[in-house]
Amino acid sequence: MTEYLVLLKLSPAKIIDAISALRDLPEKPGPGVDLQYVMNVFGTWDVAMWFNADSSDKAVDFVHKKIGQISGVVDAYTVPTFPNKRPQQGREAAQKNEAPEKE
Repeated sequence: MTEYLVLLKLSPAKIIDAISALRDLPEKPGPGVDLQYVMNVFGTWDVAMWFNADSSDKAVDFVHKKIGQISGVVDAYTVPTFPNKRPQQGREAAQKNEAPEKE
């Protein structure tokens, strides 16, 4: 599965309804799509979403047919991303590979 980041611009007049609708999305909002999380962002965009999809077609369908139909969503920018590993996993691996310090 490929991870995707979606940045959303919301209508100021419908921002509360749009955010509520986005937060109410199920973890599996469509076939082959797994929603990871939704968060508020500040700046040009209002909301960011992370999700996984089996294919780019399923990702596009999810963004256009599901997200684009939510009242108040006025723009969406979707970016495929690289797999994300937990920072703790990287630190644990680095600690195991480090030689013990000599005193």
